[in-house]
Amino acid sequence: MKEQNLILHPDAHWVKVDQDRVQLRQPDGEYITFDKHADDIINALIALSATSTNDIEIDESISNQIKDILKARGLLVDKYTEKQYQIQRLINQHGISGGKVYPGKNPTTVSIIGDGKLSDLVEEALVNAGIEIVGNDDFKKTSSKPPLLLAICDTDDHTFLKKINGIGIQNNQPILFFRWVQSGFKLGPFVVPGETACLDCVNQREIASSLFPDELKAYKSSNLSNLPNYEGGPVLDDLAKALITRHVITILNGNYDLSEPATIITINPVHLDIKHSPVIRLARCQTCSDLNEAPLRALRDQL
Repeated sequence: MKEQNLILHPDAHWVKVDQDRVQLRQPDGEYITFDKHADDIINALIALSATSTNDIEIDESISNQIKDILKARGLLVDKYTEKQYQIQRLINQHGISGGKVYPGKNPTTVSIIGDGKLSDLVEEALVNAGIEIVGNDDFKKTSSKPPLLLAICDTDDHTFLKKINGIGIQNNQPILFFRWVQSGFKLGPFVVPGETACLDCVNQREIASSLFPDELKAYKSSNLSNLPNYEGGPVLDDLAKALITRHVITILNGNYDLSEPATIITINPVHLDIKHSPVIRLARCQTCSDLNEAPLRALRDQL
């Protein structure tokens, strides 16, 4: 039996429609229907589903055409891919089939800042997923790429979150916020310094658009001691691990259409409601905008 390095994506499958037609069903929900040579195509797919070829008779011409189609759609993968976690395979395939991937700009490691139950859960989840966790000052000593800075807290601790936002902007490193707010999870924003809105941009825009700005401003500017804390449990703990691990993987992969920079994602664990709220960067944000290099306001703008 001859070894082969490329195999059919483990999450793809096929259906024989009739004597002539066969449909290839992709992990991203797209389908390809072949109108002829159903048996020869199925034989080629069966052969590609194993790491070593078997004794099935294969039409070489049809097999080569199938391989070209699979390769173009990201469905012909390295044989070791099947050992990856399924979510990693699906995200990788999404990037090949049309996702927005930015290799080189994305971080490759993670630094966690925070204490409490959520922080411990996040660290455990990322370690189990094989994601490298480093100290946040390590990259300064080695001149390596800054890690993704994860700011985790068990409540809506504005003082802590604002501090981490400033540290990330100052270090020019990406930041992802994750916390428990009242009765659900709040994920984001994912901040890319110099390119997206930061947490202070989010706070200022929320206050400006609120029907009760004075109350919201007081809530965000004070360090309240009576806020609900994350207690967790069998459902919430697993949900928290899944949410943050999935999001971190998309960032490390460079799938920025999936990680949604400058977006607040709120998750209600009771109703399973997920709300995505994109935020536009403030041109004159005191934290993330370079006001020293910005042009002076024209006189007409001050009238």
